[in-house]
Parts: sequence; C-alpha cells; structure tokens
Amino acid sequence: QVTSGDASLKALCAQMNQAKNATITFHIGDATETLSGTEYVSWYTGGENGVITVDRDKAAAYIKALAAKYDTAGTTRTFHTTSGKEVALTGPYGWKIDQAGEIAALTELIQSVSAWQDGDSADREPVYSQSAVSRTGGDWGNTYVQVDLGGQHVYMVKDGTVVWDAPCVTGNVSKDYTTPAGIYSLTYKEKDRILRGKKLDNGKYEYESHVDYWMPFNGGIGLHDASWRSKFGGTIYQTSGSHGCVNLPPASAATLYDLLYKGIPVICTP
Repeated sequence: QVTSGDASLKALCAQMNQAKNATITFHIGDATETLSGTEYVSWYTGGENGVITVDRDKAAAYIKALAAKYDTAGTTRTFHTTSGKEVALTGPYGWKIDQAGEIAALTELIQSVSAWQDGDSADREPVYSQSAVSRTGGDWGNTYVQVDLGGQHVYMVKDGTVVWDAPCVTGNVSKDYTTPAGIYSLTYKEKDRILRGKKLDNGKYEYESHVDYWMPFNGGIGLHDASWRSKFGGTIYQTSGSHGCVNLPPASAATLYDLLYKGIPVICTP
C-alpha cells in the first residue's frame, strides 16, 4: 500500500539522509568522543509512523565501548600516598556510565537528529550511575582520607594538605580480618552506634561494641573510636587487631568525624 511516491516515505528518507551530516560529541572530562552521522545512521533500521527506528544493540555496543574506555570504578589506579609512595589500587569508587540510561538518551537523540538543520551538531555529557570528584588526575581529587594499613596511621588530606592524622589499629591479620586495601567513599556518618558481629546460633552476637563516632566506607567496615584500647599504631593489628574496622583514639575520632562528609573518598593503602 506504500509506494515509491508516498510523501511521508520520501520525507523520512530525506530526514535519514540529512542526519548523516550531523555529529554528536560526548564530553568526558577534558576528553571528547565524536559520534559521526555516518556511523549512527547505519543504526537506523527503518521507520514507523514517520518515526525513525534504531537498532538498540548497535547503540548499546557503542556505549559499552565508551564505558570500557572511560569508566574508572573497579579499575586499577595509581595513588600517591602521603609518604610519597605510589601504589596501585582498585575499588568501587570512581566514574561509571549508566549504560542503560545513556542508551535510552542516545537513542532518543539520534532519532531526533533527523529533524535538525543540515550540519547541526550536539554536545552532551554521558549519564552517570556513579560519579567521582575529579576527571583530571586522580578520581579522588585533593581532599580525602588515607588509611595507611602498613604504617597503621590515618591521614585527613584537605586541598592537598594533611590537616589531621592519628595512629590506628586495623583488622587482625592473624585471624584473617585484614582490612582490605582499596578506593572507597564514606557511606554516611552516625553518632552513638552499637556495632554488632555475626549473630550466633544462641541468638547472641559475636560481639557488641558501642562507639560514639561511626564512619563506614566499605560495607560493615568503617572508622570509629575504640575506647577499649589504650594503645594504637605499631604492630598491634597483626595479632590483636579489629574485625576489619579502623580503630581510632576517641578524641581523634571526634575531630575526624567533624571533618568528614558523606561521599568523601577513603583510600586504604597497603
């Protein structure tokens, strides 16, 4: 019923041909990625009721490649410690493109490109499911907490300068509670919290400890005061360490609590 002389068919064809002259440029920090019209018109699979249809699998493949190139969450990065060493770390903190969201946004955009004027272009930033502080240099920027697991010391760095530090006790190595190295971020902070271990068969908990300042960053692992300890630092963690948390002197934990905020990077170095 639709012939070569159909006006709407001709119009749709003209739109598709015009679309190849437009470009879409993604801005990812200082980098740019340009999606040419020649490439994305090859994703067109026809049209229905005057609307261009797009092969979502091809759009998905493009976004997947973009994420593989620019996502940093879960990848290995180099961190410059307060002591001057460079260490390779991975961890959940970092940039992560929302692939499903970006596929939907890109598909909608390249469907609308056909209505643009000849030679038009679009600039966009990807949709992110997770973002970090910086796209240039380290993801963590220049304000973060470093937990030096080997040195048993914690540092608060603000605008590139250490503004607070204290000795600590981390996970008990002899019991395989070693605090894992990695790049994380503060989940939240809370005062007056009871920390509980695994629930036992008798209904009681492996341990119950009250803390005044609770600052988790890796699941159930966090920074907190440890009033039951009289000493911090050194080699205590090797045989008498925590269940994985970073124990701090009470007065030091109180000061750190006021400095921290949700989302601040917390970097545990070996």
